[in-house]
Amino acid sequence: MSDRLILWQLFNNSFMPTDFEALEAVIRQDPGGRGVASYWHNGQWLAPGVLERAARDLAQSQGAVAIVTGFCVAEADPPAAETDGPPGALFLARAWEAMGRKVVLISDAGALGLLRIGCRLWRLEAELVELPPATRHEVSAIAIERLLPPSLCEQFSHLIAIERVGPSHTLDSLSAQAGNATEAVARFILEVPVEHRNACHNMRGTIIDQHTSPAHRLFEPPTIAERRVTTLGIGDGGNEIGMGAIPWEVLRTALKGEHAGRIICRVATDFLILAGVSNWGAYALACAMAGLLGRNDLIAQWDEAGQRELIEVLVREGGAVDGVTRRREPTVDGLPLDDYLSVLAAIRATCS
Repeated sequence: MSDRLILWQLFNNSFMPTDFEALEAVIRQDPGGRGVASYWHNGQWLAPGVLERAARDLAQSQGAVAIVTGFCVAEADPPAAETDGPPGALFLARAWEAMGRKVVLISDAGALGLLRIGCRLWRLEAELVELPPATRHEVSAIAIERLLPPSLCEQFSHLIAIERVGPSHTLDSLSAQAGNATEAVARFILEVPVEHRNACHNMRGTIIDQHTSPAHRLFEPPTIAERRVTTLGIGDGGNEIGMGAIPWEVLRTALKGEHAGRIICRVATDFLILAGVSNWGAYALACAMAGLLGRNDLIAQWDEAGQRELIEVLVREGGAVDGVTRRREPTVDGLPLDDYLSVLAAIRATCS
C-alpha cells in the first residue's frame, strides 16, 4: 500500500472531516444571478453533494490528471479567453503537482498562452497541449491518446473540464435524458431553433463554434486505452461541459434570460460541480483534497495574494478579459478582485 493511501485511511478514520455542507454553501453564492449554482430544486441544490464525492474520489486516486479549460469571449476586441477558467485550472494543477501527481493542461490557442504564463509564474511542470482548430461540423472523436504524451496515457485516470463550453442539446440528446417528459420536448422545439441545436453558445445566446475547438469530443469516448476514465465538469452558467448531467427542463427553469433554453450543454460528466464562479469550484475541490490528505500546509500557501497576482498577470501579459464586462481588466465575472477573492478566503478557512 502506498504512503498516500495509508495517509488517506488514517485521516478518513481518525480526524475531523471537512465540513462539505458549509464548503458547498460558500461556492454556491450566485453574485451574477445566473440561477444555476443557487437554484433550489425539490428541496435541495442541483447536483448536491457532488463536491464531496469528487474530492474523495480524486484524493484516493494516484493517476495523472488532464484539465481542459478556456472560454473565448467572442465579443471582446479582439476575441480573447476570459479570466474564469484558467486560474482555476492552474490552481488545480498546482495542487496535484504538490501531491505528487502529473498534470496535463489542455486548451485551444486562445487560452493556451494564459496557461503557459501561469505555469511560468508558479513554476509548474504541467504538460501543455493545444487542441485542434475549431470546426463547426466536427463528427469524429478527438483521441486523447494523440493529445497526451505517451508516457502519461498509461497513468491517466481523470479528465476535468472547468469553464469549458460544450454543445447544446438536440432532440436525440434531450430524449435520452432521464425524466424528460413530452412537455419538455415540446418546449424545447419551440424555444430552440434548429440552427441553435448541437452548437456552442455563450451566455448571450450567440453561437461561438468558430472561436472554440471541439473539446467536448474528449469527454464522449467511454474508455481510453481500454480503461475507464473518470470525468468531471465544473461550471456556473449551464453552457459548460458536464451540464448534461442535469435534465434540460430543470436547467431551463433555473436559468434566467430569453436565450436560456438554447445554451444548455448536452455533455454529461461523472461528477458535476456547480459554483457561482467556476474558479471557486476549482478552489474548493483543490482545498478539499488537500484537507482530506492532511495537507493543511498547502491550503495555507494557496493564499489570495497569489491568486490576485496570477489574475493580474494573465490580464496584463496574456490579454485575458472579464467574461461579463468583456473588458481587459483584472476582474472575474464582473466581480472586483476583493469581492471575488473573499470567497477563496472562506474556502480556505472552511477546509483548514
